[in-house]
Amino acid sequence: MKRRFRCPVEAKKEYVVEVLSGLRTEVVARKYGMSPKTLTTWVRQYEDEVGELVAKKQKETQQIQQDAANYQELQEKYDEALKLLGAKEL
Repeated sequence: MKRRFRCPVEAKKEYVVEVLSGLRTEVVARKYGMSPKTLTTWVRQYEDEVGELVAKKQKETQQIQQDAANYQELQEKYDEALKLLGAKEL
């Protein structure tokens, strides 16, 4: 007899958001220890209700990417400043 996977509705919606944001259903299902068929059922069930969560997750992803780009730019400026400072001291 198989064990039934039980979790709160909010957790189910978070898993659905991960699938809708581009991850494969099998990957998300195995990550949380459930059957891919169960997750597919939840995706069909909650697809219409998680629009806000998907938009929020996409905004967070964009912000992280923007922060990473800004960090890279600042790191390059810092490295250049260190080179100039080292050249000045010589």
